[in-house]
Amino acid sequence: MSFKFEVFLKSLKIASKYIGTTLEVALSALFIGLFLGLIIALIRFYKVPVLSQFLAGLFTVLKAIPIVLILLATYLIFAKTFDQFAVNVGWHMKFKDINPLLIPIFCLSILSTIGLSETFRGTFASIGKGQQDAAKSIGMGTFQIITRIILPQALPVALPMMSNTLIGLVKASALVSMVGVVDIFAAAKISAQQNYRFLEAYLAVALIYWIINIFIEQGAGMLERNLNSRLRRDAA
Repeated sequence: MSFKFEVFLKSLKIASKYIGTTLEVALSALFIGLFLGLIIALIRFYKVPVLSQFLAGLFTVLKAIPIVLILLATYLIFAKTFDQFAVNVGWHMKFKDINPLLIPIFCLSILSTIGLSETFRGTFASIGKGQQDAAKSIGMGTFQIITRIILPQALPVALPMMSNTLIGLVKASALVSMVGVVDIFAAAKISAQQNYRFLEAYLAVALIYWIINIFIEQGAGMLERNLNSRLRRDAA
């Protein structure tokens, strides 16, 4: 089968129009995961009674479930129950009125939260307990220890894993077409169905994903170097 470069360029142009959708889903899931993952990591790091054990058990279950299954199950549950729920609470909206990006963002946020909470928990454990004891001895409270001792040291260490999580979310966002969202992958596939030139379309998608991930890696590297140099200046 011959490779048609003009079809490749056409698929590249069509798929590029949906880069914003892919980034919106991935970045939204990342920021939600950062917020929730940090809180959950602190709860488990400080071994909050009952809550830390519950979260550990919940994450064990969620880790075993493929993200595609979470995505499809969430979509089906919302599709079947939302309209009746809206009527019960007096909302004048239906499932079809919901922004279709919300369900993928919700599901990928679960994936992001699990990964980032484990990342933060590992970086917290790498910080010497002596530093926390010294901070307590001079009258620092838990909040001050977290914001002035733990987080400034943990963030540069966690940054490479955070960038890897974002890359994983960008790739996982290709699944959103399963719930009716048109992203980079879905747009290229729709384009390929018009002429059955799937090879060119898939190569175009691969190139777009590769370029996005290169930018993520380079940006994370620059940010990591900046944080490390600032940390060294503060230590000096």
